[in-house]
Amino acid sequence: MIRICPNNLFLKGLNLIFSKKILLCFLQLLFLNILSATDYKKSILTIDEQKILKNMRITPAKFRLKANDFSGIKVDGVVVSLSDYRGSFILLNFWATWCYPCLKEMPDLEAAYRELGAEKLIILAVAMGEGIDKIRKFSKKNHFTFPLILDEDMEITKLYGVKNIPVTYLIDPQGIILGRALGIRNWSNPDLLNFMESRLK
Repeated sequence: MIRICPNNLFLKGLNLIFSKKILLCFLQLLFLNILSATDYKKSILTIDEQKILKNMRITPAKFRLKANDFSGIKVDGVVVSLSDYRGSFILLNFWATWCYPCLKEMPDLEAAYRELGAEKLIILAVAMGEGIDKIRKFSKKNHFTFPLILDEDMEITKLYGVKNIPVTYLIDPQGIILGRALGIRNWSNPDLLNFMESRLK
């Protein structure tokens, strides 16, 4: 007959309690990770919305990805951040004065900006690697009304991993990236304007 002293029984009881707590904590963490992964993988665009973007040769976002916030100086010297425009649809455009395709699509960006209005649509045109004097001269000559952002040190450009221009990110009012367009697009296309306006509701 094997006798177990009370101390051993007590220790076995503690081990059992701690084992159950560890298992419970593990299951809770696993459940939270599954929920997080599900939310991450959940499509942020309907099938119809994806079709609209694809027809415009815009690559739809596959996952929920928040746009990196940044601060930049406009040509008037005012410092703004991406997060300042939360609540509006944003087209974050990277360009340069030496880039002919960039300049060619700017009138369409201006047309879209005027059509929807500054309360609904914000266009932030980030000038890659060029100083304020050059961008001010460009602004006075061309009279675009949307904000031109200086990025002389290429900090914003690097933040978004931009290597080829023009490139434009579509960002919804909650700051989530919906798509990316490399090259010239017709930003004043009625279907695209309707899509942007629908995301404001």
